[in-house]
Amino acid sequence: MTLNIYDPDYLLRVHRLQMKRNNIIRLIAKLGSWSNDDVKSFADNLIGPVKNVVMEKRADFLQKCLSGLFDKGIPLVKRLYNLSEELSVPALHCLEFLFWLRPSSYPPPTNEMSSLIGSDDLISFVANARKVLRKSMLKDFIELQAALMKSDESDIDWFVNQINSITLQDCSKIEPYRQLYFDLNTFERAEVRSKLRCHAYIQAALTRKAERGMVLDGNNIFMLRKKLSDLEFVLEKIAQSDGFYYPFWIVFDKNIVHLVDKKDENWLESPSVFLYSPADELILQLAMEKNAVVVSSDRFRQWDTMVQRIDPRRFFE
Repeated sequence: MTLNIYDPDYLLRVHRLQMKRNNIIRLIAKLGSWSNDDVKSFADNLIGPVKNVVMEKRADFLQKCLSGLFDKGIPLVKRLYNLSEELSVPALHCLEFLFWLRPSSYPPPTNEMSSLIGSDDLISFVANARKVLRKSMLKDFIELQAALMKSDESDIDWFVNQINSITLQDCSKIEPYRQLYFDLNTFERAEVRSKLRCHAYIQAALTRKAERGMVLDGNNIFMLRKKLSDLEFVLEKIAQSDGFYYPFWIVFDKNIVHLVDKKDENWLESPSVFLYSPADELILQLAMEKNAVVVSSDRFRQWDTMVQRIDPRRFFE
């Protein structure tokens, strides 16, 4: 068995599978209240032959079938066979659901894994796969599955699509991808950069090393031109500066809710935004706690502070 686990594409595949698992766990946690869109999302994240069957089922039927998988009063193997009968698929195919729940114990019945294990019997498949996993010295079946999968252009495209889907309001989602980017080789990084279409600050957060974080004085920036969209402009200028600051936190005085247009309210719902009065107090507190620079034209003279400050007015000159 040859497993190429040292190329960057392997790391992308591991991360891709881990994200699929996170999505599936999230959906299972709300089992019982699925919509048809939830069924589609669940099916889209599956990787084995049961995927096509799940995609064709109604939400109510599928939820009833899957709920039986969690009936601890019935032996696990019996639960799998019951599920296979309800879905009209081999019991081995149902093993994928256990794989996502406990990837350290259960292998996925994918084409790659089936070719390696060479057994259609559920019990033998699991036992032989566990022996292979122990021999491989990998952590779990997610890593083993990633090592068995072949590289293709979709790995890079998937990575790029994930980055391009991130907005400034949810910029913290970039974090798990930053190390992945630097694990890519020079040519792959260049390919990723050429395909990025997201905001300049998000691109910089992915591709640049940050000096430290920054705290933006939201009301101060808003009052320069009475446009909340100027936050995006300031962040773009920060991305283009010699010194790059990441992550960012934005502090608004609570009265901002009465000043902004409805189209800009999504900013106030961002996990990077704080509503606090008096805002100056929290701005300086965060700056000291995070060792961050402050972006504000306010000199904070009423406060005994020596925080480093960037005046955003220079970006509008």
